[in-house]
Amino acid sequence: MSNLGLQSVYAGLNACDRVVAERFFVPGERYRESNNHLPWLSEESRRPLRDFDLIVFSISFESDYQNVIKALDAAGLSLRAKGRRDQEPIVLAGGIATQINPEPIAPFVDAFLLGDLEAIEGPLISCLHELTDQGLSRPERLRRLADTVPGVYIPSEYRPLYDTSGDLIGWDQEGDLTLPVLPAIFIPRPGSLLPPVPHTRILSPDSTFSNMFLMELVRGCGKGCRFCAAGFVYRPPRRWPLECINAALEELKGTDRIGLVGLEFLRRKDLERLCVRLLDRGLRLAFSSLRADDITQDFVRLLRASDTKVATIAPEAGSQRMRDIINKNLDEDAILGAAEMLVSGGIPNLKLYFMLGLPTETDEDVEDITGLVDKIQHTIRPIGRSRRHLGIITVSVTSFVPKAWTPMQWASAAEESVLRHRRQILQRALHHIPNVRLRLDSVREARFQAIVSRGDRRLAPVLEAIALRGINWRQAIREARLSEDMFCRTRDLDAPLPWEVLRHRVQRRYLEAEWKRAIAADRV
Repeated sequence: MSNLGLQSVYAGLNACDRVVAERFFVPGERYRESNNHLPWLSEESRRPLRDFDLIVFSISFESDYQNVIKALDAAGLSLRAKGRRDQEPIVLAGGIATQINPEPIAPFVDAFLLGDLEAIEGPLISCLHELTDQGLSRPERLRRLADTVPGVYIPSEYRPLYDTSGDLIGWDQEGDLTLPVLPAIFIPRPGSLLPPVPHTRILSPDSTFSNMFLMELVRGCGKGCRFCAAGFVYRPPRRWPLECINAALEELKGTDRIGLVGLEFLRRKDLERLCVRLLDRGLRLAFSSLRADDITQDFVRLLRASDTKVATIAPEAGSQRMRDIINKNLDEDAILGAAEMLVSGGIPNLKLYFMLGLPTETDEDVEDITGLVDKIQHTIRPIGRSRRHLGIITVSVTSFVPKAWTPMQWASAAEESVLRHRRQILQRALHHIPNVRLRLDSVREARFQAIVSRGDRRLAPVLEAIALRGINWRQAIREARLSEDMFCRTRDLDAPLPWEVLRHRVQRRYLEAEWKRAIAADRV
């Protein structure tokens, strides 16, 4: 419920007099166990999903793909789009996961709405009457949607083609819609009539960011980290004008907690001025991870004034070699300087983000993570001792997953055995550093995420088996006569890629050049 995309869609649809939009969430485990065959019910009217004319899924993560299938099954609807009857609801999907690679879930969705809501919302609302008109055939309604709304992708219009070895060789187009599909984009231009920035419309105590008013300052990031899909899909980065931010702040009520989203590409002075204004209103501020080279004394004072107890820095890798490969553009002095500045400024605890399994990574690179953590601890320990309070360093480590639409979309995913070995290196070394806590992700889940993130429509029966029969993903892959290696191996630079049914504004040749630069950095 904290997701700003979901919040904006919900508010935008309900602002239209002829539309009622209600919310559904995945029921809790206790409900599913005791009511396995009962339909899911909406938050507002407690009506089942199948009662609605239109179903729109907001999908932020690949792990949500299984929940789409569970929801359709619980509603008693046809799972596959091609088997759906005219009188069944149209099933749409959007969200950042579908903008990166919609193909694994494509057989279950009638149409994807890809791109910025601000560019899609008006045409979509104008098309709702035709889209829900059961006097028209289902294909005709979908065709009118594609003709009216930018960024619409209808999977049934295309069929992927594979060679005898299982490699994708192209697509067979069944209609005359344009392929690839270009997601819609909205660029706020000062002086024009603009909507408020995406912000929280419904506060919830049970959401991820409990009772926090979230507000988007910038969409996208121009830093160019080579592993980050959002940094490439949301190009060009867009800053919201001050008048849009002010309009959103007018709707802040019911909480004094405000979370600022998209700090990474906001000008430092602009951010500091905004924070001062918010603090003057008596608000408490929360921030996402901070760029170590953007932290200033003034900004640390703002964090302290917000009663911030933990600041997050994302070095991503321990060695300079690895940071050069992923284009992180941070050196060790900047990281150590930021840590010292934060703790000296009264922020006692630090959280550090790292990844394991990056391309060309060695055991020595992993040892450099522990070396960097040790140097940070040595830097901040004297400050804590002088104040008689030693802060905690939390080291959060996730497994690298190659993502579509990044320079590393061609990289292989590390084997589980390699990841487990390198986690042991971290565990042994960090155990001896005082006041350090290690948080690790699930290697097994990361492996499956790597499969789905670069998967294609052949994963549909795998997702269906996991969602409805509860079997583990390895068994489901075997039953579908697929292999892990098909999706986790290194991709050929000249081969077509499943997600290239879309065409983002970042060019393939640019991603190729960045991938080659990453490999070249390994050789320096």
